[in-house]
Order: sequence, then C-alpha cells, then structure tokens
Amino acid sequence: MNDKIKNDINTIINRYHTADPFAIADKLNIDVVYAPFKQEPKGMTFNYGDQPVIALSNEIKESNQRYFVVAHELGHAVEQADLSAYYTARDHWKRELEVEADKFAVALLSELYVEQHDEMPRNWFDLVHEYGFPIIGE
Repeated sequence: MNDKIKNDINTIINRYHTADPFAIADKLNIDVVYAPFKQEPKGMTFNYGDQPVIALSNEIKESNQRYFVVAHELGHAVEQADLSAYYTARDHWKRELEVEADKFAVALLSELYVEQHDEMPRNWFDLVHEYGFPIIGE
C-alpha cells in the first residue's frame, strides 16, 4: 500500500470520524449525484467550476457497488486534485491513476468494514459482498 494513500486515509478518518465514502464526500463538499450512464463507466469525477463532483450511474444506485465506485472516485478527488491531467494523460498514466484510485478505495473500504463490523474482513469476498468490490479475474 502506498504510504501517502495510507496517511491520507488516516488523516481523513481522524478528521471526520468515519470511513464512509459518502459521508467523507459530504464533509469535503463534494457533491455525489446519480446520472444515466451507458454501461461504462459506473462513475466519474469532474469539476463544476472549482468544485469536484462525483457522478455515479443510476444503474448502481441501489447496489452495494456504489460504495466501491464512490470510494474509487473519492480517490481521484483526494489523490489527484488536478483532474484535468487525467483527461489529457496517455493510456499508461491513465492506468496508473486508475490503480491509485482503486488502492484508495480498497484501503478506505477496508477501514469502513472494521468500523461497521469491529473486525477485519476475513477475505476479499467479504468486501465483494459488502461493498461491491470487483471480483478479481473478471
């Protein structure tokens, strides 16, 4: 795990007393909205003026997957504040930015699992079931 991501998550949790990505987005004044997307992406982050906004697909509104997607997008907003670079980056850098956002989501939601269950997840499938993590290999 990237030390910067770990430190950022610890700072956020200590400041806001939660690992819930929806509550954190609210505390950071990041609007989370639902929109009609095609199949992909399930979410995206963009700036409206100077304010980041996370848009999630209507398709995941009632799904646990919304937790993983909003945590991933929150990773973009927190770790990659200059989002304009994302849209002009070459494919190699886009992949790195996506991996970084995934790592942020995994770390944050692992902490949320502990917050909600008072124990570490036993395995990846606990996180798949609880927060809609992608199944490895799909």
